[in-house]
Amino acid sequence: MKYRNFRSKRFWCGVLYFVGIVVISYLITWFGKDLYTSKTIWMRDASGNVVGAAPFSPLTIPPLGTDRNGFNLFFQLLVGAKFTILFVFGICVVQVFLGTILGVALAHTPSIVQNLFQKICKVYFFIPTVLWAILWMFPIMLHSQLTGFNMDIIIKQFTVLCFALLPAVILYVNQEINLFMKNEFVTTSKILGASKFRIIRKHIWLYLKEILVVLFLQQFVQLFTLLIHLSFFGILIGGRGIDYETQKPYSLTNEWAGLIGLYKNEFLAAPWIVIAPLLFFTVSIFVLHLMIKGIKKEQEGRLYSMDRKKKKTRYELKEEKKEIDKSLFIPVNSKPIEKGS
Repeated sequence: MKYRNFRSKRFWCGVLYFVGIVVISYLITWFGKDLYTSKTIWMRDASGNVVGAAPFSPLTIPPLGTDRNGFNLFFQLLVGAKFTILFVFGICVVQVFLGTILGVALAHTPSIVQNLFQKICKVYFFIPTVLWAILWMFPIMLHSQLTGFNMDIIIKQFTVLCFALLPAVILYVNQEINLFMKNEFVTTSKILGASKFRIIRKHIWLYLKEILVVLFLQQFVQLFTLLIHLSFFGILIGGRGIDYETQKPYSLTNEWAGLIGLYKNEFLAAPWIVIAPLLFFTVSIFVLHLMIKGIKKEQEGRLYSMDRKKKKTRYELKEEKKEIDKSLFIPVNSKPIEKGS
C-alpha cells in the first residue's frame, strides 16, 4: 500500500518547518554560543551612565527582547527548540507505538476485559492529565535543583509523560479497531477461516496506517498544550537552576515552556518574556493543525475519487449494449391463423 497521505503539500510544509527549526537550533548551539550565552543586564549611555536594566523590551533589543537575566529571548528560544520538539517527538513515537500494540491486543480480548479497561480509563480521565503529571514530576523537579542538568531527570520526565497520555491512545485505537471489525469483508474473512494474525496483517494494519499519522500529530498538539500547563506549575523539562549572579531561576535546557513557567509572574511588568515562547508554541500548533487538515483532505479526496470511479464503472456496465445474434431466433409466420382452419 502506498502512503498517499504524504502527498499533502501542507504536511510537507509542516515537516520542513520542524526540521528547519531543529537544524537551526543545533547550528546556533554549535557555532553561535556567544549569541545565547551573552548577557545584557545594564544599558549604559555614551557617558557610561546606567540608563536601563534587564529585562529589555523588543524595541530596545530586537526581535524579542531579553529576560530578567539579560539573555536574548530569540536565541534562547531557538536553542531550546531542539529540546522541546525532539522531546515531544520521542514521546509521541513511544505513545503511538505502544498504544497501537496494546490497542490491537485489547481489541482481541473478551468484551468483559475491554469493558473493564474502559471503566478504569473513565476513572483515570476524571482527573485532569496535568494533575497526574504534576503529582509524578514535582519530586523530580526538586531533585533537579540539587543536581543540575542530569540525563536521568529527562528520562524520568519522558517516562512520566509517555504513560500519562498512553491510556487515551490505547482506548482510541481499541475503539477504532472494534468499529472496523464490524465491516462485512472482515466478518467474511473470519467465516472463511482467516486467522487473527492474517486479519491484523491484511486488514487492520492497512486501516490503522490511515489514522496513525493523524493520531501522531494530534498527540503532538496535546503534548505541547500539556507542557504549557505544566509550566504554570513550575514543571520544567530538564529541570531548573539558580543564577548566582542575579539570584534568578533559569531553565537548564532553554525549552519553550520553561520560560513561561519561570516568568509567568512577569506578565504585567514584562509581558514579552511570556508572549515570546507562547508565540513559538502557537506557530508550531498552527502548523500541526495545517498538517492534520492536509492529510484529512488527502484522505477525503481519495475516498471521493474511489467512490466516483465505482459509480462510473457501474454506469458503464449498465449502459453497455450487447450484439444480438439473429441466428438464435426462429422466424415465425406473421400471417394470422384463421378460425376453423
